[in-house]
Amino acid sequence: MPTKKTFILMKNAIRNQMREQRQALSPALHAEKSGAICRRLEQLPVYQNAKKILVYVSTKKEVETHGLIKDALAQGRQLYVPKIHDGSLIICPLTKWADLQLGTFGILEPCEILNPAQPEEIDLIIVPGLAFDLRAHRIGYGKGHYDKLLKSTKGYKVGLAFHEQVIENVPNEAHDVALDLVITDKSLIHP
Repeated sequence: MPTKKTFILMKNAIRNQMREQRQALSPALHAEKSGAICRRLEQLPVYQNAKKILVYVSTKKEVETHGLIKDALAQGRQLYVPKIHDGSLIICPLTKWADLQLGTFGILEPCEILNPAQPEEIDLIIVPGLAFDLRAHRIGYGKGHYDKLLKSTKGYKVGLAFHEQVIENVPNEAHDVALDLVITDKSLIHP
């Protein structure tokens, strides 16, 4: 068993490698792959049947979720997006795209915290990450916001990733929560 320091160093090395791999995707390939991943998600019964959906608002190099969010809003879906407030992830309802503004870490988030949901209320959680493995474990950005959320919900947990972000084994500890599914542009990964 690696020491805590070795564990952190391993995760950070993977984070750096995955950032470089995402950066290497051309804008056209990024858009093509993102579209394929979101279409796969939208075709799944777990997405179609979800009543309350929490989805991350993508940054420039993540799997792009802006179109997914706009489509869900146009369909009248009950949609939630994260907002970081006082170091915690708040689950905020979103009814229109215009309610988003640049917030913590330069990520679009709701302007105000109005009627936040509790983690146990969410049916489907769409999770970002830098690396994923074949057992549906993930490495996030190191802040722990989603780790805390995933421990406190029974909702179906889905990671969105480019095929290049999938590695054989993500370093994890016994308390880490695996996702229920990882969707890439090439496959569906079930633990």
